[in-house]
Amino acid sequence: MNPRNTTDELVSVKIEAVEDVPDLAWAVGLEVSLPIRIAEALPGYRQKRIIISRARVADTAVCIDGLRMRAAFTPSPPVSARLPFSYQLVPLWFRTAIGRALGHLQRRRSRSWAAYPRWPLDLSADFVADLSGAAPSPFSDGRTPVLLTHDIDTAEGLENLVGRFLPIEESIGARSANYVVPFAWPLDHGLLTEISARGHELGIHGYDHSNRTPFAASAQRKSRIEAARPLVERYGMTGYRAPSLLRTQELLADLGDLYSYDSSIPTSGGLFPVPNNGCATARPFLIGKLVEIPLTMPRDGSLKFLGYRPHEIISIWHACARQIAASGGIVTLLTHCETRFSGDETMLSMYRRFLEDLASDDRYRFSTSAEILHVVGNYSHER
Repeated sequence: MNPRNTTDELVSVKIEAVEDVPDLAWAVGLEVSLPIRIAEALPGYRQKRIIISRARVADTAVCIDGLRMRAAFTPSPPVSARLPFSYQLVPLWFRTAIGRALGHLQRRRSRSWAAYPRWPLDLSADFVADLSGAAPSPFSDGRTPVLLTHDIDTAEGLENLVGRFLPIEESIGARSANYVVPFAWPLDHGLLTEISARGHELGIHGYDHSNRTPFAASAQRKSRIEAARPLVERYGMTGYRAPSLLRTQELLADLGDLYSYDSSIPTSGGLFPVPNNGCATARPFLIGKLVEIPLTMPRDGSLKFLGYRPHEIISIWHACARQIAASGGIVTLLTHCETRFSGDETMLSMYRRFLEDLASDDRYRFSTSAEILHVVGNYSHER
């Protein structure tokens, strides 16, 4: 079944108040999207201002997975994947100009390209999970885990990671997960070995970043995945992230034979890679054999393409992190190390400041994917 096809119409409502349900207090003031049959059973629905009381709504639990999976995949290849050659051959300046022009044009039209999940953060699935009376999130007690991640798309990105980003992270006691494209350029194994030796994680970022793997025929897709096995085994890689966050059900099903987790699905994808994409949860969940660690924070590339300036980006990050922490989710941040993304002086300064802010805030603690997998495994076993 195409996850985007559903008989449940979604309606947008605002949670006006929560009475006698402590595990939903985090949702006051939040705008969420609910299946209409759930929304209609809640007091205040006709006014689109919901008041939650202790009474639970029947059949809510069956909607949690439906909301997470409704727009979780990108089943149709975008233009970049349909070209007769790799889109990477298109000059970078031209791709950047097109992306920024599109982003600036669309910035104020988010109600159309982010109807569901909403931008920059949508926690509808987590709201329904807590409304259902299901077991609370394993991350709702204590300090909120923060995962720092980087997509290493180029040799420049790898060099900047080691020379500029890792020292910042290590200065506040954090370690990052870094997803490397295995067949796009000659990899510097000296740098990869150093990253691993310093306690940071390495993962796989697709095949050659041509955006074709998710949409390839079964045999070719599996061959591309399997081609990374020597690198996976050499560095003990356990995680995968799809280039451009393009992901299909078939891709994730095949990944389960080589990886423990995937981290390709954003909580709210925004305009990229396609409009209206994401899982509307800030909590890890299972997809087949894999743990899905969602990208809960708006990523640097999308924010820059939409025209946000560095000081605006850090404000958005702080607002999203606070909401995620209150909701029992995890903060998963994706930044790119290239100069055109977060590797320039101004953005790097904002990145340092953001990490230092989190380090000094008792609501957060820096974590690793291994720890997240351990918590999710114990939670699933107990249930």
